Amino acid sequence: MKSILQQLYDGELYPAEQLCSQLEEYREKRGQYSSNYENFLQKLSSMNPQLGEQFSQIMEEQMELIPYEGSELFINGFRMGAKMMLEILWQKDMETSEKIKV
Repeated sequence: MKSILQQLYDGELYPAEQLCSQLEEYREKRGQYSSNYENFLQKLSSMNPQLGEQFSQIMEEQMELIPYEGSELFINGFRMGAKMMLEILWQKDMETSEKIKV
């Protein structure tokens, strides 16, 4: 089996595409959101088609931001994980060197 780094390098691993919540609660809320959004958009469009179109455009612009946010969350999470590993390894090295000094 290839290492994770090798899979990333070879383009076989796509963390962004694997972002899918396994939580049932998330799926329920996502479905509820979609339903509420569609109902609201239909009501708004029936009252004022221009306003419905404008609202839809604003929501699309907001949705375009999500990949950027996901990217930043992934990068920050990865950095935090790497810092934790460095801290663990550094602490282990410090404990080992302290034992040797004694």
